Amino acid sequence: MWVIDRTTLVILGVVVGIAAVAGLVLLLTPPASAPSVSITDTPIAPVDSPQEELSAADVTDPMPDSVGIPDPIPEPVVSPPVEQPSSTPIVDGIIHTGEYAHAMEAGGFHVYWSNDALVLRIGLFSPGTGYVSIGLDPEQRMKGANYIIGTVRNGQTEIRDDYGVGPLTHAADVEIGGTDDILAAAGRELNGQTTLEFVIALDSGDPFDKPLLPGATYDVLVAFHNTSDRFSERHSQRGSGQIRLDDNRP
Repeated sequence: MWVIDRTTLVILGVVVGIAAVAGLVLLLTPPASAPSVSITDTPIAPVDSPQEELSAADVTDPMPDSVGIPDPIPEPVVSPPVEQPSSTPIVDGIIHTGEYAHAMEAGGFHVYWSNDALVLRIGLFSPGTGYVSIGLDPEQRMKGANYIIGTVRNGQTEIRDDYGVGPLTHAADVEIGGTDDILAAAGRELNGQTTLEFVIALDSGDPFDKPLLPGATYDVLVAFHNTSDRFSERHSQRGSGQIRLDDNRP
């Protein structure tokens, strides 16, 4: 029969206490190999779950097939050339720089013109506020000329197709059996000056409008009045010159 004295009991108690503490430490310490786990609200799909099939339009490959070789650049779409129309003066009572193909000055009066195979476009500019006029291809002074005379009165353009019935007189075509053949006209009075633009046919068919030929040169008479809008009033100043038409025949 074992006899345990007091000293032995004390030693056994110490040993048992140390063992108990060691066991408690082992129980509270997590295994070193246990990974940390983060919990999210997003469910994780199983590894073997089927993937949604994507069309070729949904797939973008950010990398080229060969490193250093860029994707080919698509060929540009080239439209067929379009023929640009030539510049044509606009009949608006304003003469812009370069609007007309030709220009001349006579007696303080400026004449601008352009033509094609069918029509003649003319711009007149005078340093007065009265009427302005031009006679094309006169025979004897004013006689035989195709006259265009116009003015701007109270902001409105008034223009008339005349014919030189004598060396010093002219009359409206409609008064002598002809027709008024001005196709378009516009004028402006500004800063004491007058601008008039108009268009006529090279050959109107009116016996009081002489046919004009592309490429030909014609004498012209010009006149204006400083203040009066009355076509019967004698001009304040007159001049003469020549214009040559461009040969634009097809």
